[in-house]
Amino acid sequence: MLTKKSIFLAILFTLSMIMVACSSQEYTTAKLAIQQSDFAKAAEWLPKAMAVEPDNPEIPVVLGLEIHAQDGNWTNMVAMFDKAMSINPDKVVEVRGTFISVGDAVDNYTEFYWAKEFNVGVEQFKKIQEDPDNKPQYLETAISHFQNAAIINPTDANTHATLAKCYFDIGDTLAAKEAALTAVEKNPESFDANFSAGQILVKAGVSSEDVLPYYEKAASIEPSNSKVLRELAGTYYDLEQKERSIEVFENAISNEEDKIVKADLYFNLGVIHSQMQNFEESEKAFDEAYYLNEDDFEAALGMARSYEGLGDNYLNGAEGFEKDLEKAARWYRKSEKKIKSVMIIDIDNKETYKKTLELIRYKRDVAEGF
Repeated sequence: MLTKKSIFLAILFTLSMIMVACSSQEYTTAKLAIQQSDFAKAAEWLPKAMAVEPDNPEIPVVLGLEIHAQDGNWTNMVAMFDKAMSINPDKVVEVRGTFISVGDAVDNYTEFYWAKEFNVGVEQFKKIQEDPDNKPQYLETAISHFQNAAIINPTDANTHATLAKCYFDIGDTLAAKEAALTAVEKNPESFDANFSAGQILVKAGVSSEDVLPYYEKAASIEPSNSKVLRELAGTYYDLEQKERSIEVFENAISNEEDKIVKADLYFNLGVIHSQMQNFEESEKAFDEAYYLNEDDFEAALGMARSYEGLGDNYLNGAEGFEKDLEKAARWYRKSEKKIKSVMIIDIDNKETYKKTLELIRYKRDVAEGF
């Protein structure tokens, strides 16, 4: 009595025989050549088989895989894969002894060869760390493999973004910009593509106005990503849209859980408030930054400068402030105290802080009538 397994194998064998029987003489000759590892002969007969069997998607898959991929001719491999997909992506074909749909075969081998080329490029980066003197040589090799990866899978945004960084490292700004923009063109909904494009374009000297759409798009894709929110806020600030910049930083802070990153966000917020002479708000932001990261002497120094700014406002009777020498002196004293605490943390710059202290003490003396 036949078992289910025996019946299945019998059916599979029968199907295989039927498929072989249905193959043209040209394709049969090509497959036999492949079995005998005679790839020169296979390369001769596969195109002939494709001409005889134009509706058979198996032939272009095999031609792309066994001939073009082995030769590293990625453009022709992709062309054959595309041709097979255009004929019938759902048809089950035999590839290297496995029965698989055309779509799955194309996806699997595209991913395989893309990963192979991309990873070789990554290996070149590792060599740069070990042998920095030959960095240009490793970069050129890396670029060639990333270019291959981009041909194999042109929709992978990460490949184009990585290429852009490589081009920038070798000083080819134009190629870097083109690769960064290609990454966005190929995958406009990719966070990495848009964010990397923004970074590359900034380094290439592109205007903040032209960079802004890429950071805005990236932020719309990942609204809580603090990295892009920092860049977006900075871009708004450069465009004199300071209120929007503050709004973005506040949004980033509310979505950030990492204490150190959050401290940095508060620090950046403090800087913007200081530049807008919102010293009360800047003091609050710097205070939060210092609370979250007590080793951040720059945040503590920012607090000191905010106190000094408040002292200046009361000393001079700035707009929105009534001249009040007593309050001015109090804020200067707070600034002195904070700078002294910074000196304890940042010992290497002690002399610089002494000069700052001298100026604040002079202002305090003026406020106190000395």
